[in-house]
Amino acid sequence: MATETNNAHKYLVGDILYTSWGYEQTNVAFWQVIKTTDKTVWLRPIAKKTVEVQTSMSGTVEPVPNIFTDYALANTKDSIIRRRVKAYDDRQPIFGSNSWDTFYPYGGEPVYESSYY
Repeated sequence: MATETNNAHKYLVGDILYTSWGYEQTNVAFWQVIKTTDKTVWLRPIAKKTVEVQTSMSGTVEPVPNIFTDYALANTKDSIIRRRVKAYDDRQPIFGSNSWDTFYPYGGEPVYESSYY
């Protein structure tokens, strides 16, 4: 899915990352890399699907690539987020300035999510 690049970082167009945050619940959003430059990645939110329901308020989810969605907290056109990546990050999390925008590389395994509704 991902394509080759000569960027200083290791992120490729098509790579998937996720955010996980919350207070007394765990909110998960998946993001797909849609553009890269030498020091920057553009991320757009994608849909997720439930893999396993563990209780009425928790379970695991996984991304649905190329099905783009909106993410209100992004507060940008088309919910596209741009983040600078340090060359030494080597696919480590990309840190933002808000509680919800630390982006972790998705490793292919379902991610735990919980809610109170």
